[in-house]
Amino acid sequence: MTWLAPFAALVLTPVIMRALARAFPARPAQLAEYYSLRRRYRRLEVWSQLAAVAGLVGSIWIVIVLGVGNTPWIIGVGLGWLVLTPILVIALFTLPRGVERWRHFWRFYELTCHISLRFLAPVYAAFCVVGIVSTAVLLLR
Repeated sequence: MTWLAPFAALVLTPVIMRALARAFPARPAQLAEYYSLRRRYRRLEVWSQLAAVAGLVGSIWIVIVLGVGNTPWIIGVGLGWLVLTPILVIALFTLPRGVERWRHFWRFYELTCHISLRFLAPVYAAFCVVGIVSTAVLLLR
């Protein structure tokens, strides 16, 4: 692996995030709202990020174990589980306490990354669908 791909990801990710935040800004909030939500959900956000890494590593491991070979479905599995696992962790920790907790977490997430959920939710949903379909295709081969 060359140094160019990680370097490009390191440089492009903040640029892309800033552009998305300008194109799809989060709803405005009071600082008190953000700090209150941050105090409550920061740990869960960290756990969800760890779940994303675990989902990606796990999907790669499954692809290797299944001996899938070179197919575009591998990309769908990796990207899908990169999004699915954190959403499942967030749901596991928020939904048992009510839908309002689920909404509060996503409001915190929106304020943290400065990008509107009106943009993020459909993108994340699409990644989840791609991940589930790609996984099903690979398992049914």
